[in-house]
Amino acid sequence: MPVFSRRRRRTAITIAIALATVLGLGVAVYLTVRTKGSPQQTATAFLTAWQRGDLSAMKAQVVEPPLDFDGVYNAFAKGSQAKRITIQDIRVHPKAYLNFGETATYYASFAVTLDGPVPYTYDGQLEIIDFDRAWKVSWSPTAIHPELQEVGFSEVRQIRVVPQRDGSSWLVLLETRAKGEQAGRLFADEGLKLAAVLADSAQPGVTG
Repeated sequence: MPVFSRRRRRTAITIAIALATVLGLGVAVYLTVRTKGSPQQTATAFLTAWQRGDLSAMKAQVVEPPLDFDGVYNAFAKGSQAKRITIQDIRVHPKAYLNFGETATYYASFAVTLDGPVPYTYDGQLEIIDFDRAWKVSWSPTAIHPELQEVGFSEVRQIRVVPQRDGSSWLVLLETRAKGEQAGRLFADEGLKLAAVLADSAQPGVTG
């Protein structure tokens, strides 16, 4: 065999080995860094756990759940008088635009029905992010209800059913009333004010 043919063959073998190595490393890197599961699976696992009252299973889907996680959900269930929570119509979609360096983000929308003395229905939303190679819920109290803002929520804990004159009722969020603040007569004697109407039994699916 001519010398140049052997050289050409060795060169081809060397290139083939190099390509195989590069491709192998690429596959290995992909298998290592790819995100496990899917946003839909995470949202479903979190929300179905809420539906069955499994707070431990919910926290397993959350990025660094707060210390008062259980207390927040228990306070909401107690205040709404919910005997059963039903989650339906779970839909996941990606965030339309990501800022530079921002992790992959998805939103899960869903419908909540609180069954108790008075049933309430409202729409909710979760934020799900790519965290440490897994899809996790980026939690704040708005994961319970969009009107429950994170700032100051730990001091609130006032969810209440308020009957109306027409026979319907409101599910409301109350806050502590500042000294001298005018907040209407309904909760004046308790030092509270109405922060938000979370749901109206007369208008299912509509949040206040």
